[in-house]
Amino acid sequence: MVINFECQKCQLEFDCEVGKIGMNTETFRPTFKKSIICPKCGERSIDEVLLTEVGQGQMTIATMNL
Repeated sequence: MVINFECQKCQLEFDCEVGKIGMNTETFRPTFKKSIICPKCGERSIDEVLLTEVGQGQMTIATMNL
């Protein structure tokens, strides 16, 4: 699954193939099979990126089947 993010460090908006998306039932936060990789900054954690408006729509579609 490709999700659109914005890096909080460099403010670059980018698409990232995160693989299968899951949900942590304790924190209700998404989990990804693959790492989030900013093209400028490298690997980022979920706390170091923001979902763009496009990314929010992509996440909604991806998690509807969970």
